Amino acid sequence: MANAQLPAMHADFPRWHTAIGLGDDEARRQARWAGVSTIAADGDSMNIEALLRLAYKSRQPAAAAQVAKIREAYKVADPAFEMSGNDREMQVLAGAALAELMNRGGVAGAEAALAVSGAALGGARKANLPIDLLVLAEDALDRLADSARTRPSLKMHTQTEAPKLDFAKAIAKAQEAPNGPGFAEALVLAAEATRAALTIMTRRQTSAVNALDAFISVQDEELQMLWWLIGQRSEDLDCAFDAVPDAAQALVFAKELAGHTNESPGPPSIKGILSRAGLKERRKFPLATAINAVDPAWLASVVPEKELSPVSTPIHFGIKRQLETGAGDAWVAGWAAAVGVPPTLAFSQLALGVQFYRERLLVLFGDQ
Repeated sequence: MANAQLPAMHADFPRWHTAIGLGDDEARRQARWAGVSTIAADGDSMNIEALLRLAYKSRQPAAAAQVAKIREAYKVADPAFEMSGNDREMQVLAGAALAELMNRGGVAGAEAALAVSGAALGGARKANLPIDLLVLAEDALDRLADSARTRPSLKMHTQTEAPKLDFAKAIAKAQEAPNGPGFAEALVLAAEATRAALTIMTRRQTSAVNALDAFISVQDEELQMLWWLIGQRSEDLDCAFDAVPDAAQALVFAKELAGHTNESPGPPSIKGILSRAGLKERRKFPLATAINAVDPAWLASVVPEKELSPVSTPIHFGIKRQLETGAGDAWVAGWAAAVGVPPTLAFSQLALGVQFYRERLLVLFGDQ
């Protein structure tokens, strides 16, 4: 792949590449960047999960088919790329691909940022990388949230000049064959020219309507969140906010707010909304205590039928383990071992609310 065809190299990629221990070979670096760019352009959910597991070297290995697909992207860019025995290189390059995905933004960028946030568990899990993925994820989530809530300029989607109606071919056909069949063909050509002009106008209008619709959607989202906050009442439990058990509030409030979210990754004010709902930074609970504090029927309602990842959705994974084992502490050690965190892992109410809100968005929007 020629360098001219590649997106601009991430400013920190040379430093990340050096950390692999392959020297300062510019041609090799460009080839690796070509592979990273190819992978970032294919940001489907399974690929993001595989990159996450490679970057964090999780106990649960990435799917073999996905790893082969990732390796092949580097092999195409550099025929000398080794297809085995280079796990450290694959780990760093996986982190670089996630960083590039988040940098590009869009639906895949938001999903990658939410997945990294879930995997990091507020910093409880760290990847052995020259890249601080959690910092990049936080920056990406803030940037994407602000971008989605910027009022679109409809002037960018409209033009005062009407598209040109080009009847040259129709006129030429009519002059070439001034008879019934010739005029019929000329009319067909004229209709095609008209259709082409109308298509241009339709695309302009559709672009403007879509931009406005997306903005209205996020405005509706924030309005519903505001009504929820003003009401000070849990929709799921049908009681006042302060009647929800303290240890359960973070999970319940975050789930309800996620249910009012129309566009991932949600509003930049989510932390403030949860704080106004009553979640405190100084009030800490072990994650196991928070999960055990909620009624089993409510817990069952948040667990989807699809398989849950202990890497990108560790809290949902914990809820599933608790439902399988029952309330108490019997499930905690196995969950903590699978996730790779201490069984006593604790969060402040507010931090847990933000963490679970993001996981909910990944579960709700991850397959879209």
